[in-house]
Amino acid sequence: MNISIIANRKKEGVHAYADTVLHFLREHGVSARLFVTETYTREELAGSDYLITLGGDGTILRAAGILQGEAIPILGINVGHLGYLAEVMEMEQIPGALSALLASRYELDKRAMLYGEIIRNGCRIEKGLALNEILLSRQVGINMLHFSVFCDGQELMNYAADGFIVSTPTGSTAYNLSAGGPIVSPMAPVYVMTPICSHSLNGRAVVMDDSSILEIHVESDSQVAAFDGWKLCPLEQGDLVRIRKAGERTTLLRIGRRSFMKILRDKMKPV
Repeated sequence: MNISIIANRKKEGVHAYADTVLHFLREHGVSARLFVTETYTREELAGSDYLITLGGDGTILRAAGILQGEAIPILGINVGHLGYLAEVMEMEQIPGALSALLASRYELDKRAMLYGEIIRNGCRIEKGLALNEILLSRQVGINMLHFSVFCDGQELMNYAADGFIVSTPTGSTAYNLSAGGPIVSPMAPVYVMTPICSHSLNGRAVVMDDSSILEIHVESDSQVAAFDGWKLCPLEQGDLVRIRKAGERTTLLRIGRRSFMKILRDKMKPV
């Protein structure tokens, strides 16, 4: 068995988590590789039976983007704060979770992703996958941004806003939620479009069938498209951002039987 471990070195205390995981795996005769930089590649992860991430949801999102749908289950160990995607929330839970993994006592949770491409002058200049969301936002300045949104070729809305989010059900509890969008069950066959601080009274989030193809016409300069917050593509006025459900999926490894509603209760309760 081969396991790759990605540790977010920016997280305080992550080295202690990494030592705990490595010690357990080596005691059980498991081959493990540790990555502590953000420069790991899909080729380096290929051949892994499992991937363990040590960090927050951002660490899982980056790993999902690098894997690009490669069917390697991800076990998230939270060293951050909220950790909606992570399965293991405390260091004390690591031995039990790893024991379950090695004994194949787990479930695979396959999550939908978004595929986005940037079209400029009729040519695709960039593409990417996102597990949480594709965001259109300011690159510099504080000017209002303008978008024309089409769904399956039909004009839907013209937005004047600070930005625009297209999120998966998984991403509905991330930036979408902060921007006033709805929470969606992770298995729902939809995606959500949410303007950020819309300068219009009708600027509400819209939930769409995930078989739809969305096209966003960029009508102002100094914008950037971000795939899960880490892959960035500068945009120009006149660019077209085309988004659809991806054929690829991200596989998360579930040890316990926490329901989505239980996770919501735990994460949303007052502190």
